Order: sequence, then C-alpha cells, then structure tokens
Amino acid sequence: MLKKLSFTIVLFFILNLTFFTSAFAQENNPLLTAEINPINEEIEATESAEATESTSLASPSAEVQEKIKEKQDKDITETGGQQKSKLAKHLDDNPPGPLSWNNFLQHAIRETIAQGIPANVLVLVLLFPLVASFIASSRHIIGLRGFGIYIPAVLSVALVSTGVVAGLIMFAAIVVTALIAKRILSRFRLPYLPRTALTLWGVSLGILGLFIVAPILNITSLMIVNIFPILILVLLGQNFLDAQVSTKQSDALALTIETLVLAFISSILLQWEFLQKLALLEPELLLISTAILNFVVGRFTGLRLAEWLRFRPIIEE
Repeated sequence: MLKKLSFTIVLFFILNLTFFTSAFAQENNPLLTAEINPINEEIEATESAEATESTSLASPSAEVQEKIKEKQDKDITETGGQQKSKLAKHLDDNPPGPLSWNNFLQHAIRETIAQGIPANVLVLVLLFPLVASFIASSRHIIGLRGFGIYIPAVLSVALVSTGVVAGLIMFAAIVVTALIAKRILSRFRLPYLPRTALTLWGVSLGILGLFIVAPILNITSLMIVNIFPILILVLLGQNFLDAQVSTKQSDALALTIETLVLAFISSILLQWEFLQKLALLEPELLLISTAILNFVVGRFTGLRLAEWLRFRPIIEE
C-alpha cells in the first residue's frame, strides 16, 4: 500500500513538472510566440471587424442622425424634441395670476406638466377639437366632403409627424400598391375579409419596398417615419378602396384629394406657433371659442359655397 502511494506521488510530481516546463518553454520560445501571436491578432481583428460592422448596422450615418435630430426638434408630436422644452419654457416665462374661475385650467395644465406630462402632447389634445371644428366648418359651409371628420383630423397629425412630402409619397405608394393588389385579387373571388387581409399584405410589401428604396435614393424624410403615421395612411388608403366600391373612381379620387387638402391645412394649424402658445396660456378661451364656433356654424342654413358655384347660373336667372 505504501509503495502504491509513493508511486502515485512521484507520478503526480513528474506530470506537474512536465506541464510547467512546457509552459515555460512556450513562453520563452520566440518561434512558438511568433506562431501564437498572429492567431491571437487574427481573432482580435475578426472580433473588432464584427463589432464595427454591428455598430455600423445598429447606428445610422452622421448625416441621417443630424436630420433625425432636426426633425425631432421641429416635430410637435415628438415628446423628446425641442418643442417640448420650448413650450414648457414659454409657460415659465408667462406665469398665471392667482387662481380664479377663468384660469383654473391654466393652473391644472402647469401642474400636469410639472408632474411629467409633455407640454406638446397637451397642446395637441387642446388643438385637436379646433382642427375638427375647422373640418366640420369646411364641409358645412364650403362643401368639402372628404372622408368625414375623423380621418382628415387624424391624418393632419400624421402629416405633422411625417412631413407633407414624405406623407404624400408614402400615401401614393400605399394607394398604388393597394390598387394593384385589388386588381390581382379580384380574379380569385375571395370573401371580403380574406381579400382585405391580402390587400394589407400587399400594402405592407409596398411600404417595405419604399423603405428599401429610400436609402438608395437618399430620401431621408422616409427613413425616419414612425409606425403610427404609416398605419393612419394605410387606413386612408383602405377608405379610398372602399369608396371605389360604393362610388365611381373619379368620385373616390375627389374624396381622397379633398381629405388630403383638409388634412394639409389642419397640419398647418397644428404647427402654428401662435395657436400652440394660445392653447397653453389661454386654454379656457380656446375651448370656449371652439364650442361657440361650432354653434355658429350649426346655425348656418344657406347654400354651401360649392353649391352656390354649381348653381350660380340658375340663381342669377
């Protein structure tokens, strides 16, 4: 038993001595070091290249980043841009008087902003009824129809977010893709719901293609579009297709153009700095004026401007 134990200790000592000798030789042998170092350098270079490629894919170019920052600073729908700080600073520069019946909403808005709600979001909430009132007045007095009130009003917010040019380009791509998909699917006699789902499938491919082409054509405004404006534009495209089913194609096109015109003018109202400041400093006045405007428009019973122009020869006779 003692011999076996002694043999084991001696064998263990020999193995350890061999291991340390080999390690010492590799460390001090220039040939071995020269063979190992290129391998390590190659591994490190590969990892560095992969990290650089990953970083370049994860972050856009400096030009695109600058344009994204510029858009966020000007976009009232962005909660992280300069518009938020600018509106909040305007509130700080114009403190309200003591709490009373005609400025209680101002105090409530200031307290809400102090608790963390973005000022630009509150501005949009306060201006949205005014935009809806403008669209209703345009329809009731001028005769612009569009797709109701809700679609142009929501579309105006989408155009503020995307920009007019990018929004129109995207809407054109959505409509063209939807028309192509509709023409192809009409041959298969599918029920309404599966046909609509396949139409949206085609629209999604069209939007994907637009995003693929945008960097090639250097259309930066399309490269920084959020998802929600895209969904609103898809909804408008679906309304255009539904209008084609119930009316003539020329009437559907006219409704779509009128909707875009109303949304464009409404987006200008939303970006008007005077109205933004009025919404924060005089929210009571803005809301009461909007309500009075709707009552006044509702009392109008004459001919609409479009009807007057249409029947003008008969009226003059």
